[in-house]
Amino acid sequence: MKVTFPAALAVGFALLSGGTAMAHGPAPQGAVYTQTNSPTGNAVHRLDRGPNGSLTPVATYRTGGVGTGATLQSQGAVALSDDGRVLLAVDAGSNDVAAFRIGRRGHLTLVDRLPSGGNLPVSVDIADGMAYVLNREGATPNVAAFSVDGSGRLRARSVTPLAPGAAGAAQVSVAPDGRSLTVSERGSNRLETFPLRGGRLGAPTITPSSGPVPFGFAFSPRGDLVVSEAGNSTVSSYRNLRAVSASLPVGQGAACWVAIDERGRFAYTGNATGSISGFEIKSDGKLRALNQDGLTATSPRPNDLAFAGHYLYAINPAAGSVTAYRQLGNGALQPLPGAELGTSLAGLAAR
Repeated sequence: MKVTFPAALAVGFALLSGGTAMAHGPAPQGAVYTQTNSPTGNAVHRLDRGPNGSLTPVATYRTGGVGTGATLQSQGAVALSDDGRVLLAVDAGSNDVAAFRIGRRGHLTLVDRLPSGGNLPVSVDIADGMAYVLNREGATPNVAAFSVDGSGRLRARSVTPLAPGAAGAAQVSVAPDGRSLTVSERGSNRLETFPLRGGRLGAPTITPSSGPVPFGFAFSPRGDLVVSEAGNSTVSSYRNLRAVSASLPVGQGAACWVAIDERGRFAYTGNATGSISGFEIKSDGKLRALNQDGLTATSPRPNDLAFAGHYLYAINPAAGSVTAYRQLGNGALQPLPGAELGTSLAGLAAR
């Protein structure tokens, strides 16, 4: 992808002008988005994605809110709508959520920003015209629901508290069938699954985690749930809230984040010690490690993973970089040139 001026200049110009830096030429294949989580002004990075999976930093767009400047200890701080027209980002420092409309050539326009419905929003998901924001702190951690239209406009709908005893909530995500959403809780070692009807949350089902410190998770297309367990660096899979692979050792330290490819054949954990571990997902939902030592790929210190087609991306907050990989047919990951952003990072979404 050709840009008309250096990426660093594009980023600086966008910060000054509210996100107007643009690449000229044909529309990109897709894009990868992450946020700075800066306490002096949060912003979303846009990196255009080429047909070979390569990344080009193009612009940075201010959210209007602020971050915390520290790790959010979560997965999903930014989220894309299924049609790729809306991007949401949590402002953890100012307790709000920012909504952007994505134009045909990838340009982001900030269209809305509302209070998150609680304290310290750390994760967000979009499904069926609704957005769900996980607020971790305060007297009652909760999930706040918002309707979101095609332009990105938000409207607060409801706030549902997590069950008593909730601690260290890390992620919220809607199941593929849209009939429930799940929250992982690191401190209380459990998963909460809420039924959904018309965007409203019902009473949750509590599932004790197979292993300590359940952190990030992802759903396969058939609805199987794969959860990382940071306490002992293990990974579990669930079908209908029943563990089918219980705390399988990852083989690398501190498994925290999870991504599943679009076909639902392979799951990957991002490990805070500097690696990515891959697992085959069997037809019965069980997991099989791709590598005996768990080392499928290296990454400086991955924090959030996202797929776009056959390409996997990981953010590395300490290094201020995004690493990229081509997924091969056997699940192996082939490293590709990444991108240096030079800022703290939180959350990742790709299309």
